[in-house]
Parts: sequence; C-alpha cells; structure tokens
Amino acid sequence: MKITQYAFLLIMLVGCQTASTPKPQTDSQNLPEEMTSTQTKGSGNTYHGSKTNTATVDKDNPYWKNAETEIYKSAEELEAQENREQRSGNGYTTLRHGPVNKKEIALTFDDGPHPNFTPKLLTLLDQYKVKANFFVIGKMVDANPDLLKQIKQHGHLIGNHTFSHVTLTKIPIDQVLTEYQANNDIIKKTIGETPLFCRPPGGDHNAAVVQAAQSLGLTTTLWTDDPGDYANPGEGVILARLNQRLGNGGIILLHDGVDETLDVLKEFIPACQSAGYKFVTLDQWQKK
Repeated sequence: MKITQYAFLLIMLVGCQTASTPKPQTDSQNLPEEMTSTQTKGSGNTYHGSKTNTATVDKDNPYWKNAETEIYKSAEELEAQENREQRSGNGYTTLRHGPVNKKEIALTFDDGPHPNFTPKLLTLLDQYKVKANFFVIGKMVDANPDLLKQIKQHGHLIGNHTFSHVTLTKIPIDQVLTEYQANNDIIKKTIGETPLFCRPPGGDHNAAVVQAAQSLGLTTTLWTDDPGDYANPGEGVILARLNQRLGNGGIILLHDGVDETLDVLKEFIPACQSAGYKFVTLDQWQKK
C-alpha cells in the first residue's frame, strides 16, 4: 500500500506496537510499504480529517520514551549534515536558507501558540509591519484554536511542528507520518488551509523523516541562525548571537513563549530594517 493511500488511515498519534528494544531510524531507511498492526490506547483528541479518535501518547512504549528526549541540532550541525548528504550522493531536499543574493530574512517561531505570549508577539510584529512564520504544535492548537486563527488573520505563515513535539528519528516512520498528518488535519480544521512547510522538533531528521514529510506535501524547514532563546541566556546574549550569523537568506529560529525574545526583537527588527533587510514568509521564497 502506498504512503499516500495509508497516511490518512493511520489512527494513532503514537505507536502501541509490541517491541522489547526499539530500532533506531537510519538515513538509509526506506519508507514502509505496509502499515503494521496498531491499537489505540488512552484518551484525548487526535485529528484525521473529519474523524476523531482516542489515541494519545503511550508513556510505556520504548519508542516514545526515547522520543520524548529532544535531540537538538545547531545551525552548524545542520549545515554539516547537509554537506555530508550532498557528498554521499544521497542528498534530500530541505529548506535551510533562502536566496543568498538578496537582503531577505525569515523570522520563524516554534512551539506555539501560547495564550500568554502569542498575542504580545503578534502586536509587536504588527508594530514593525513584519510578517513571520509560526511552526505550531498540534496539541497547542487543539488547546488554543482561536490563537491560530489570530496568527492567520495577522497575515503570518503557519507551519507544521508535529502534533506532540517528539524526536521524529526515534519513532517508527508510520508514526512520523501520523505526527505530521494529525497536525495538518487540526490546522486545516481550524483555519481552512493545510500547511506547506514543516519543522522536525530540534531539527533532528534523516532521509526517511524528510521523505515522509514530502509524501504529505510538506517541505522540511531548518535554520541558519539560532540564538538559543529557549534557554533564556539573557537579552544581550540572544541579540549578539542573532547579529553574529545575520546574512542574506537567513532563517532565524526563535520560540513562541520566551519573554526575553520580545524585548530583543524590539531592537533587532528595526536594526535589520535600517540595514536594508526585508522580512519574508517562506512561501515568498518558494514562489521565486
């Protein structure tokens, strides 16, 4: 059975397959031809088109114990991985930067929407007439659907950051598909459109994860500039790191939910605009 045929039939957010020792995913792993048998477990809401099921995270499953520990990759590690894949001839398509011949940069915000933070961020972006890119988590959308509508109404691009924010290389590929598809479905249910871009949590990916995303029409999006705002290192540190890697076609990784980021943006955005940079949404690069 082809991926496009069974992706919509997966009824689990997590895997409940019987396994004594989880097998790690590898870059050479092929997408599966058939679904494995699964069982629903727990309670909660996972969206697949117009249907709702009772699947939830299986805390006892060894795959998910591993996957809940986020593997984080720096911009340097992502660049090195891309170079290795290209040299090996087994390269796959990701979006790690935009055009290097134009003074354009993309602000991206992961992990929202957050009720106590997202409205403040939207107000700030409006103040500077900046359009940004929000990679949202499905379970956060489930809890805050009106915030997703606000992000859309303010003209920002919405991307897929999986449903439950787990490390995708640590779970079977059919569950990677479910993570992305479930988030696609709740985004579509909430704002009437399906995202075109996705971001694996922590940037951790391999060929199979990227191909799974592609089978659902998603472009895996990484970054060139990560100031580590999620760790609250201080406004001065965040700003210095942003400026250090600033350049044409930059994709800047920030997080929806970090108070220090708001104050940094009040300085960073006008400084970039004064230097001639234009803030864009990722689809603008795709159209060129």
